[in-house]
Amino acid sequence: MNTKAPSILVIVNPKAGRSGAPEAAARFCTELRRLGARVQEMHTGARGDARDFAFEHAASFDLLVAAGGDGTFSEMVSGLMGLEERPDVGFLPVGSTCDIARTFNLPADPEEAAQAMLEGISYPIDVGRISGSPPLLRGDLPEEAIPEDTDLLPDHFTYIASFGAFSETSYATRRRMKKTLGHLAYVLQGISSVPGIHPVRAEVILDGQDYSGSYIFGGVINSFSVGGMVRIDDVDLNDGEFEVILIKPPHNVGQIARLLSHLVRRKTGDAIVKKRAREILFRFEDPLSFTADGEYGGSRKEWQIENIRRAVRLRVCQPPPKTP
Repeated sequence: MNTKAPSILVIVNPKAGRSGAPEAAARFCTELRRLGARVQEMHTGARGDARDFAFEHAASFDLLVAAGGDGTFSEMVSGLMGLEERPDVGFLPVGSTCDIARTFNLPADPEEAAQAMLEGISYPIDVGRISGSPPLLRGDLPEEAIPEDTDLLPDHFTYIASFGAFSETSYATRRRMKKTLGHLAYVLQGISSVPGIHPVRAEVILDGQDYSGSYIFGGVINSFSVGGMVRIDDVDLNDGEFEVILIKPPHNVGQIARLLSHLVRRKTGDAIVKKRAREILFRFEDPLSFTADGEYGGSRKEWQIENIRRAVRLRVCQPPPKTP
C-alpha cells in the first residue's frame, strides 16, 4: 500500500447471512479506521445496488470490499467490469455459503479480515462474461429470487455458471429458511429436488470442440469447490481458462447419488466429462435457467461464456495453493 491512508469503500448487504451483515461490517470498518484507513460504507437496498455502487464510485477508492455473500461480491465485481481502471477488491464473507471465501481462505472474523485487507497481497483472478440470446424471467420461483427486469440479471460471474441438477438450490431456497438453517437449508433443498432432475439435450462447444449431448448438469467453474461439498481438482484461478464439468444422465434416479458421490470423492467416469476452455457455448431447444455465483441468471436458449483473464485483483492473505 501507499504511505498515504488507503481509501476503502465497503458495500454492505444487510440481508446477507443468518444474522445479517451490518454488525460484522461495523466491526470491520471500525478496525479499518483504527488501522489508519479512510472508510466509507454504502448499504444495498435492492438487487443491482452493489453493481451500481461499484461502477459509480470505484474511481474514488483504492479498495472496494463486499460485505455479504457470494452474490454481493459477484455484483460488485460485475460493476467494476464496466470500467477500464479497476481498484483492488476485498470480501468480508457473511453469507450462508461462501465458496469464494473458502477458495481463498478469507477470514470471516471482521478484525482479522480488516488486517488482511491492509496487509495482504493483490491476487489477480479470472472473471466470466455472460452473453447470448435475449434472457427471459421465470415465474415459478420465490419472488425474492427473480429481479424486476432482465437488466438486473448477472452478466458476469466470479466462480461458477451452471445449469441442471442442484443448480437452482442456492436461489430457490427461501431466505427465511437460509437464515434459520444456514447451509443445511441448501442441503435439504437439494435433496428435495432429486425427483425433478431430468436430462436436457444441449449443443456444447468448448473452444471450438463439439461436446454436444444430453446432460443433467453443466458447470463452468473457477473455484476449488462448489457449494462447499464438491472439490475441483487441478484448478488455476487466473490461467484464462475455466474448468468445465458436464454430467451425463444416469440410467435411473438411484444412480444420481452414485454420480454425486464420485464428484464429492473427486473420481471420474464415463458419465462425467471434465475439460478446460476459454470460450464456451451452450445452445438448447428451449430456454434454460442458469445459476451465476449462486444467483438466478435468467433463462436463455443460447448461453455464451467467455473467460476474462486476470480481470480483477482480490486482496488475500496469501496466494491460494494449487489443487492436487
